[in-house]
Amino acid sequence: MARLALLLIAALAAPVGRAASAEPVEAITGGWVIPAAGPQIPRGTVLLQGGKVLAVGPELALPEGAVVHEATGKYVTPGLVAVEAARLGSTGAPGRMGDGLDPYQREVRIALASGITTAHVVESGFGGFFGYESPVPFGGTTAIVKMTPGDLEPMLLREPAAQYFSFRRSSLGVFQLRDGFRRASEHIQRVAEAERTKARPPDTPQELERYVRILKNEVPTIAVVESDEEVRVLLELRRRYSFDLVLSGAQAGWKLGPLLAAERVPVLIKARGRDFSFDFSSPAVGEDGLIPIRQACVFAQAGVPVAILPYRRGVSLDGLAGRDLTALALDAGFAVRGGLDEDAAIRAITLEPARILRIADRVGSLEKGKDADVLIWSRLPLDYRAYVETAFVNGKVYYERAKSPLFRDIPLR
Repeated sequence: MARLALLLIAALAAPVGRAASAEPVEAITGGWVIPAAGPQIPRGTVLLQGGKVLAVGPELALPEGAVVHEATGKYVTPGLVAVEAARLGSTGAPGRMGDGLDPYQREVRIALASGITTAHVVESGFGGFFGYESPVPFGGTTAIVKMTPGDLEPMLLREPAAQYFSFRRSSLGVFQLRDGFRRASEHIQRVAEAERTKARPPDTPQELERYVRILKNEVPTIAVVESDEEVRVLLELRRRYSFDLVLSGAQAGWKLGPLLAAERVPVLIKARGRDFSFDFSSPAVGEDGLIPIRQACVFAQAGVPVAILPYRRGVSLDGLAGRDLTALALDAGFAVRGGLDEDAAIRAITLEPARILRIADRVGSLEKGKDADVLIWSRLPLDYRAYVETAFVNGKVYYERAKSPLFRDIPLR
């Protein structure tokens, strides 16, 4: 009887083992590989299997039966990670974003054709005349979403993904902020004590809910700031209460770069400067004289982790050209024009956003074991003439330029 049981187990297990080993290997060969997590590899090879990166290196030997994707004369990178996007793949229905994803949305196809394989999607972010964009998303829901047109199952990577906040820029606002953190910390201690003694924990006052969420640090906190003073206040609170802080719109804080670097606080930067504004009286360049395309470079040279924000949170081929997520790689190119190293610019739209969003174990670079999100480009992606020719997400080809009506009729130069 025991032998029969063992034979039955072996018979059941054998097909599973054969199926796993028979899964085909996809090989991207001959291209200039930019892994983002290490040095660039001329004539590199990227092997994919089972939705993961199997190996990356120079001219690797190909397994027998490998499906080859020739990339000679082209560039191979990890999929781009949009550190912020709005309504991308989401129907906008109330409740969990994961329950309202739409893989057939036109914007999902556009984003992938532009190189974005993963996006941090916020619930909203627009309002006012001409689609003026609010600096703080007005929704409370955020999620990490993969661009898999026509395929719902792999879309949701994480929800919730981050939390946003800002505070009133006044003496009273700073006092209320500090008081909120203090009271939230005391509340968390009371809850922990109640759990220790098996007593009924106190309810969380509504006005403390956002502070409690920040201190629990279950997701990164993205703070929208406009001045050095705001940055200093937030750094003081972070030192006292220890939570993951990310600064958005921190252009005014570039002089604090060494301090931010020492505390490993990343920044989100728009390489082309602030969004459209009706303020026609203020100069385009502030009194400090630092033009927008210089800011990413200055932060990076100080050792601050930098992620490039798209000029707009939305994805569209309508309206003013380039003012949307289709230009994410181009925005990184603007940062290079301002002095940022090319490798740092690639990382600013791949690995650094992934680290900030705590998903670098899955995406953001070409490394063994990570999700096989890979792009084959016609040129270096920082070149304004570059187009994505093939996009893999989880090892599956979801976009081919030659077969898509989006960009196939634009001649490559």
